[in-house]
Amino acid sequence: MKVMIVSTVGLIYDGITSVILSYLQFMELSDIEIYIAGTIKVEASIRKKLEEQGFKIVDFPSRRKNTFNYFFSLVKFLRQNHVNVIHAHGNSGTLAIEMLAGWLGGCNNRIAHSHNTRCDQVMADKMLRPILYLNYTKAVACGVEAGKWLFNNKPFIVLANGRNIGNFAFNSVTRDAVRNQYGISNELAIGHVGGFFEQKNHKFLLEVYRAILQQEPTAKLFMIGDGPLKERMELDATDIMQNVIFTGTTDRVADYLQAMDGMLLPSLFEGFPLVALEWQINGLPCLLADTITKDCAITDAVEFMSLNERASVWATRIIDKAKNNNREERARIGIFKMQEAGFDIRDSSAILKKIYLEG
Repeated sequence: MKVMIVSTVGLIYDGITSVILSYLQFMELSDIEIYIAGTIKVEASIRKKLEEQGFKIVDFPSRRKNTFNYFFSLVKFLRQNHVNVIHAHGNSGTLAIEMLAGWLGGCNNRIAHSHNTRCDQVMADKMLRPILYLNYTKAVACGVEAGKWLFNNKPFIVLANGRNIGNFAFNSVTRDAVRNQYGISNELAIGHVGGFFEQKNHKFLLEVYRAILQQEPTAKLFMIGDGPLKERMELDATDIMQNVIFTGTTDRVADYLQAMDGMLLPSLFEGFPLVALEWQINGLPCLLADTITKDCAITDAVEFMSLNERASVWATRIIDKAKNNNREERARIGIFKMQEAGFDIRDSSAILKKIYLEG
């Protein structure tokens, strides 16, 4: 069996790519040949990792800038290589591009996978949904809200965004090492993980952090990730830069989490935030915007708060949660609850393989 996997936003350091990498790492692939579409942008380190693992990256024209050439190139490749399954990850009706290409390319199993509850291409989403609905054969979503958003009242499969639980388990030795690296002893360390896009609401995040500094003047803020708005946020943080750590793109997220005391996610919208799972596995208290699906609260480490609430209220709450946290006990509970709820990546990968083979 041959499977083509497409990330409609490119192979970058984001949630969708992280999910794809995790599935591939833990799926038993002896009877499946995997192709991965390279379009829009392919991070060099991600390309290297995939190729070292034996996966074939097929470079196509940019889906975003050269849509028609991308579409016809994809159809041609699917047909010439007799691909059986196309699995496209995205968050809008523009998944119709891959589903129609899959139909024309002879793929009998065409999987549309929803990862969010909103999109930026509002007009394209509205126009292309009818084509999407005509051409997919399986609808999959990372959560109930993401499924309802894209597929409306049509049936869909909820496939948990599983994580490598052992990779995010709490480790006190790593915690000490990372904190020592940044000269942190007893100071409070608050973190955020996410690309620098409007959706992530970094501006409000910095407002909350400034309010934290009013109560905890030595507190540190780790902003883990990269993106087009990073420079703007660095400028906004000029006055507090001695306390803010911009890590940029990193494959050491799990290590950084060990050093944290609490996490913030004030996103304007999310599908199903993988980072919230990772934080709970690690025993970290986290404060999330109430715009985010409640399905990600697997443990009581997660609390939701309105974005209409004052930054000072957010600050007081995360400080309180961080200072009154039994990290090791909460991490043990987090691991147990994640496994119990089916968020082990090994289970998710086995389910996805079954979806491929059912085609």
